[in-house]
Order: sequence, then C-alpha cells, then structure tokens
Amino acid sequence: MAFKVIITAPIHSDGISIVKDIAEVNILETPPLSEDILIRYIEDADALIATLGIEPVTRRIIEHATKLKIVARHGVGYNNIDVDAATEYGIWVTVTPVEELFEAVADHAFALLLCIARNICRADRFVKSRQWGVDSTKLYNFIGVGLKGRVIGIIGLGRIGQRIAERAKGFKMKIVYYDIVRKPEAEKQGIVYKELEDLFKESDFIVIAVPLTKETKNMIGEREISLMKPTAYIVNIARGGVIDQRALYRALKEGRIAGAALDVFQQEPIPPNDPILELENTILTPHIAWLTNECRRAMAVSVAEEVVRVLKGEEPRYPVNPMVKEIIRIRKR
Repeated sequence: MAFKVIITAPIHSDGISIVKDIAEVNILETPPLSEDILIRYIEDADALIATLGIEPVTRRIIEHATKLKIVARHGVGYNNIDVDAATEYGIWVTVTPVEELFEAVADHAFALLLCIARNICRADRFVKSRQWGVDSTKLYNFIGVGLKGRVIGIIGLGRIGQRIAERAKGFKMKIVYYDIVRKPEAEKQGIVYKELEDLFKESDFIVIAVPLTKETKNMIGEREISLMKPTAYIVNIARGGVIDQRALYRALKEGRIAGAALDVFQQEPIPPNDPILELENTILTPHIAWLTNECRRAMAVSVAEEVVRVLKGEEPRYPVNPMVKEIIRIRKR
C-alpha cells in the first residue's frame, strides 16, 4: 500500500479497519515508548496515532519523520506532542472530541466523588478481607458524607465540566465554578461563578476539569490547597500536572483536607515508590476516565477518519494547529 500508519497501542478494531482500507498499519505492543523506539518506527510513516497520551512526540522525533503528515491523538489532551515543531514541519495535529468521551469522563468524575464521599473502596476492602463478621464496630470507620446541599466547585466549565454540573444537579448539590471564560448560559441556570480563591474556600468537593497548558500547569499548589476546608475533597480527572502532587500529598498526609480521588498523575504510570500510594484517604485509578466501550469505539473511529482525510489530501475536522493548512499550501507551490 502507498501509506504507512503507526499506532502506539491497540485501539478499537472498528478504527483499525478504517485505516487498513488505505494504509499498512503497524500497532506497537510495548509501551511506554522512548524517543529512540518511536524514531525507529516513524521514520518512514505517513501518520502516527498516539493512543496513550504519554508518548514523547518531540521535535527530535518529528525531525526524523520525513514523510509524516499527521499526528492524530486518540483523545483530547495533546501536551505530549510538540505542536510547534509539528506545525513548523507542516504536520497536522488532531484530537478526538467525541461526545462519548465527555460523557465517560464526567461519569468517572462522579463515580470517584461518590466513592470518596461514601468510603466505598475502603468498605469493599473491609468486606473482602473477611473482617465484617469479626468486628462490626469497624463499620463506623466508613461513615460517609451526603451530597445534598453540599457545594461542588468545578474548575473548568468546558464540555466535561458542564456534564459534571449536570450530574451534580441530580444530587441537589450547590454548584460553583471557575473558568478563564465566564459562562453566562450556565449562570442563568444557577451555576455560580467564583474566583479561584473563593471556590477553594467554599467548596466541599472540588473537581478539576481543565486541560494542561502553560497557564494551568501546577495551578493548584500549596496556597490553593491550604484554602480548602479540612472536610473537603478534591477530584482530578483532567491532567496530573494541574496539581502540585507533592503539596497535595502533604495536605492529605497531615489531614489538612479530607481526601482526594485521582485518575491522573504528574508521572504516568505512577512510580511504585510514590508515597501517595500509601495513603488511606485517597482513591487512585490508572487514567481510565475515558475507558468505556462506547467511548473507545467512538474515539477509534474518529481518529481513524482524521488520518484517512489527511492521507487523502483533505483537511481534518479537529485540528489543533489549523495554521498548517497555509504552510502546506505554500510548500505545494
């Protein structure tokens, strides 16, 4: 076949089938991937599907990929991709903002919130360790927090944040939010805007739903965490780099906040010696907020369709760097 596509980890078969119609497909099975490994595979590739979101698609890799036309993210986060370098070399960078993704992540955020509020994971371990019948007084170790009337503070009221708010309404929570762009329509529906400092002071549950950018990296540090109520919880389904994880660990260890539920971490996979793994007042999941059958299929189909469009000489639907269109046009002269 004329084209070669590299996929950094398996995706849903429906997506693979779409790409295989026009290209040879090579699916890598040995993540995590280093620069040197990716360079070896990508040197003669026309397209790269970055499945995991942790592949280092660096300038060095892009410079070696002389035939590359698109780096397609199987997801919406692209902080692992050097977009400036890709743009400079006339390479499209795309994402997959499918409806199923936003719903899945919002579901997971609320699942984590419920589990941390009601001590569900600790209670599950208690039952499975066969302690229930031995000492039923320990049930009081799992006293939870009701959600009705509690304040949920959502940081980032974008497509995921808005869906988290919808779920919070169903539990009759009071909803406040912070975003760099005010959301008048949401405010008409009773969602109250707060400055970030006030959100931290007033919220019983804080849910992070912002992308990782230069502006949001470590936006939640020692100072912000110190403003939280000692009874408050924090949930992160965005990106690990948004929180200073060392500051969060200290607050959890010292009991300055009630708990945290995290699906994302500053380093992924989380190192086995990370002290946050030892804490009882946490729930930790391995970056799986998006991982439902419906979302996995929709993302695979979307990312495959983006690759096919570009390889056929068409524009992608969801480019991160739309200015590439002009760079490609100039180079074709």
